[in-house]
Order: sequence, then structure tokens, then C-alpha cells
Amino acid sequence: MNDERTQVLEMLAAGKIDVREAQMLLEALTRSEMPEPEALKAAEKAAQTAYGPPGPAGFDPPEQRPFFPRPPRPPLPPRPPRPPSRGRRADVIDQVIQLRNHGINGAYLNEMRAVLGDVSLDDVIALGIHGIKPEYVMAWRDAGYDLTADDLVAFGIHGVKPKYARAWREVGYELSADDLVAFSIHGVKPDYVHSFAEVGLHELSADDLVAMSIHGVDPRMVVRLAEAGYGDLTVDQLVAMSIHGVDADDFIESIRALDLPDLDVDQLVALKIHDVDAGTISEMMAAGLIEPREKSAS
Repeated sequence: MNDERTQVLEMLAAGKIDVREAQMLLEALTRSEMPEPEALKAAEKAAQTAYGPPGPAGFDPPEQRPFFPRPPRPPLPPRPPRPPSRGRRADVIDQVIQLRNHGINGAYLNEMRAVLGDVSLDDVIALGIHGIKPEYVMAWRDAGYDLTADDLVAFGIHGVKPKYARAWREVGYELSADDLVAFSIHGVKPDYVHSFAEVGLHELSADDLVAMSIHGVDPRMVVRLAEAGYGDLTVDQLVAMSIHGVDADDFIESIRALDLPDLDVDQLVALKIHDVDAGTISEMMAAGLIEPREKSAS
């Protein structure tokens, strides 16, 4: 889109002209881009100079005209199919109407371009829909984030604010834009990190925190599993146990009461996955299919 068409668009968005006037200006620009009559006359005169004037009624023999052989042209590559379009003018009018419908004027357009550079009109419309102001962009810049229009829209949708990023930075996490959005969606707060540090889980990654938050792993679960003999578990083990309902208060306690050999985490998870409970194991032990734990000699 050239500068003249952009100016027409901005004038319409600012309310200086209406849609009818904008369309007239665009039509005038289209006509101005067509070749002038003088240029057409010059081209016709050049053709007559090369081939001579036409004979009476156009029936002069071809051999009376000079012949200038043309060099062979290289074959043109095939053109890709064009997507269906209603024309540039219709697209511009549609964009102007969208700007007006969402309350976006020329001042907002210029302000966002001043802080974000040459952003597209579609990006400006998305930013305006989600209430992104120039001050919001500058606040993120002050926090050390150079965000794209897509990042800003995602932040606006999920309510991510610069103070949220600063709070994570204070506990040692330099988070990306995607991490901040994921933390906000799943309600991960800096206090969550402190609570796990108190029970011995340190140096948790952003992915670890999101996975534990999604699957309901909390510090109490870590403590109860450690009391049941399952300490020093990895994040993946904790998440797997939480997903499949392997808890120390019920499942593990009922299994340990059967006096079985010690089961590891993978075995406990496998029992849960295949719906094998303490009652089923008792029946197998009664049938002699499972041997109880060997008792040590006293």
C-alpha cells in the first residue's frame, strides 16, 4: 500500500472524511496511476517510426513496411495461482470500517506505530480490541521485554502485567513471554516456588512448575510421600503419581498393609493404571500367586 492510500485510510479512521469521500479519493489515485494520453500518443508515434504509417484503409502490402525481427524471449516461469480477492480498494475499505467499528482512530494508529514500528493494520486492530495502550507497551519495555504485537495481545487476553514478571525475577526466574502466559493461565505464583523449597524441592524449571500446577502436585503431597518411604522423587515421578491417583494417605497405605515387598514408583503407578487395588492383591496372595515379604529372623 503506497503512502497516498495510507493517508486516505488514516484520514478516514480519524473521522476527517467519510467512507464515500475515501472511496472517491481512492478512485482518483487509481486513475492517476494509469498512463497519460500523451504517453500513449508517444508510444503510437514510436511505433509508426519503426513500421511506417498504415496504408489506405490498412491494406498496404506487408512487404512495403520495414521488418525488424524480434529476439526470441525466454520462457516465463509459471505463475502461482492467485488467491481470490475482491480487489485492493475493497480490502482497504473493509480495514477502514473495521477500525471505525472498534473505535480505533488515527491518533491511536499513529501512537502504536510510534512505539511498535511499522505494524500492520490487522495488528493494530487486534491490539485495539484487547485494550492494549502505548503506555502498556512502554511499561513492558521498562521491565526489559521487547514484545511483538502477538505477545502483547496474548498478555492482554490473560491479564499479564509487568509487575508479575518483576515478582518472578525477584525469586530468580527470568521468564519468556510464553512462560509468563502459561504461568498466568495456570495460576502459578512465586509463592508456589517458596512452598516447594520449604519441603526440599529446589531449582524447579518453568516447565516443572507448570506441569505440577496443572496436575495438582502440592508440597503436602511431597511430605506425605516422603513419610511413606518415597522421598527424593523427581518432578516426573510426582506428576505421574498425581495423574494416576497414587497417594500416600489411601492407596500406598493400603498396599503397604499387605506386607508385600517394597514397590517402586513405577510399580505403584502400573497398579493404578491397571486398576489393581489392595483387595485384588489380597486375593492373589490367598491363591498363592504372590508371595508375602520374607520375614527376617528374630
